[in-house]
Amino acid sequence: MHLQSSLVFSLSAATAFASTGSVAPTGSAPTGAVGYNTTQPQNGQQKHISELEAQVSSLKASLSSKHAASSSSCENAPSSLPSGAVSRESSPASTASATYTAAYETYSSAYDDAQKSSNSVLSTTSRSVSAPFATDSGNGTSTAGPTGTAASSSLVGTSGTSSSSASASSTAVSTYLPVLGDYNDEEISSGSAWKNVSGIADARMKARTSSGDCTYENARVRTEFRSMSNDQRKAFTDAIACLQDTEPRYTTAGSDAYPGVYTRYDEFVATHINMTYHIHGTADFLAWHRNFIHEFEAALGETCGYTGTLPYWDWAIDAGKVDQSEVFNGDEYSMGGNGMYIAGRDDTYLGLQDTTFPPGTGGGCVMSGPFSNGTYETHLGPLDSPYGNNVANQFDYNPRCLVRDLSNFFSERYNTYTNVTELVLGQPEIGNFQSLMQGFLGDNKFGVHGGGHWIGGGPSQLEDFHSSPSDPVFFIHHSMIDHIYTVWQ
Repeated sequence: MHLQSSLVFSLSAATAFASTGSVAPTGSAPTGAVGYNTTQPQNGQQKHISELEAQVSSLKASLSSKHAASSSSCENAPSSLPSGAVSRESSPASTASATYTAAYETYSSAYDDAQKSSNSVLSTTSRSVSAPFATDSGNGTSTAGPTGTAASSSLVGTSGTSSSSASASSTAVSTYLPVLGDYNDEEISSGSAWKNVSGIADARMKARTSSGDCTYENARVRTEFRSMSNDQRKAFTDAIACLQDTEPRYTTAGSDAYPGVYTRYDEFVATHINMTYHIHGTADFLAWHRNFIHEFEAALGETCGYTGTLPYWDWAIDAGKVDQSEVFNGDEYSMGGNGMYIAGRDDTYLGLQDTTFPPGTGGGCVMSGPFSNGTYETHLGPLDSPYGNNVANQFDYNPRCLVRDLSNFFSERYNTYTNVTELVLGQPEIGNFQSLMQGFLGDNKFGVHGGGHWIGGGPSQLEDFHSSPSDPVFFIHHSMIDHIYTVWQ
């Protein structure tokens, strides 16, 4: 049985991180851990909380000044990664002398950029999987909000109503928020409730962006991967392949500081590696990843001429049958196939979540479609694999094929329409919403975020905590996470 070391995230800000940048296990007292003082634990925690409060106040002041100076525009989100870096030392496991230069200048810039870009790229919220790709809402597929209070066991509003109906019910759109009690179990599990909730969010967003320079009609719209035509899908995966063949922008290929960074694509992987402990299990998770995938989307266009938007992968469609998904069917219009099947493997135990799971339906190199063996290799990681072969230093060069082991174990437990609907309607407070999404509350050990990563199975690049962007599916998974966040907002 494969074992993963039992790192445990603490949700308390005062006990979350060791000063070295490693995670502090709950209930232990590691040397140098923030908030753990063996002689005066109360004073240590209070001091650190005061420091955090001061930092939050500083961030708020910074954001206020930046927002006052910013203008409202559909193109006001940053178009490229800033050249600066977060001011912190590299982790002891790294030989790099400084943080990766493609990281963000400050935490406040990530928040600021995310706030400014929240309306500049909209997630499609009501279009069916078979709906055509669109960059605006003028194709008649936009849905209206509720026309009144929901009746028992009936959907709120009508997800198929026209744009004119949405306009007519603008008062209801702006005031009514659906709750879980509006839907019965069948509506929730089938996805009907989620489609309806998404439609309400779509209508509310349309009403909110009806004036000013950035409107619903001229915003760039993200759509589900399967809603794209074959030509659009191939243009997307070709652009990713282009980034994987392009020289890095912020460093030289194979430099002493970043020996595993050989391409522009690798820079995104290295940035995520560098920031991992700051952007998971923290308040930065949603805002940082929103900006991160926006930067990736921008790079596809600026560097490789891609004119579309970043699609999202609605993994709830594939719950319990992910190995049969069109997304992974291995043709040239997919995201590549499953890994080659390897028989006779043991179960895997994950200490963090105290979970044992069986092997998936692959386990070897991806052999078909985009990103297959011989056409694509990953250069960084793994750093957290329970299967061994982890690199000694975080930016080490480690070329290998893309591996997938598609797992229905995770998809049918953590990535269903029930999971996502209960998450959005059951958590009105941002802290619990974000924590439950990541799997840090109660019995929900992975959340829709962690479950989506582990759908890739193990071993796979997608499940590696640090270097998961090595699998391009990372970006359409996180586009889905941002889609959920948009609906929740």
